[in-house]
Formats: sequence, structure tokens, C-alpha cells
Amino acid sequence: MRIGIKYCGGCNPRYDRKDIIEKLKSEYSDLIVELVKEKEIYDLVIILCGCTSCCVNHQNLNGKYGKVIASNDKDYGEILKIINKIKESEF
Repeated sequence: MRIGIKYCGGCNPRYDRKDIIEKLKSEYSDLIVELVKEKEIYDLVIILCGCTSCCVNHQNLNGKYGKVIASNDKDYGEILKIINKIKESEF
């Protein structure tokens, strides 16, 4: 599964956004995680916002199974649910 990551500018980070990615990589060794490229279509796009403003532009990013926006470290659980649901549908 290919996941594209888009970080906000980080002007007001309230949690360690990179920690979410490190946890994902350690939990799912088969994930391909990379910084998002506009013209690419990923299985999932994760928008990592440092705060609840979520002001980063992401309208032009594509995910086959959509996008998920994280604005705090508690959103990690939601990301896991979505990834697991996608993985189940692929088999």
C-alpha cells in the first residue's frame, strides 16, 4: 500500500507529527510511505497538520481510498482504522 504524506508548514505544532509516521512504519512494514507528489495517486493521503487550524492546502492531492487529516496525536487511531479497512478490502 502506498501512502502519501503532506505536512503543514509547522507554524504551530502541538505534537510530534513525524512520530505518527514512525509508528506507522514500525507497525506496518509493508507500507510505502513518501512525501506526497501532486500528480501521483496514492492508496491513501495523510495530511499531518500541527494544530486544529488544518490550514495546509490539500485539495489537489489524490488518494484512491481518500484522505485523512490528523491534527493531533490522538488521530493516529483513526489512521490505523482506515489503513486496516483498506487492507481488508484488498484481499
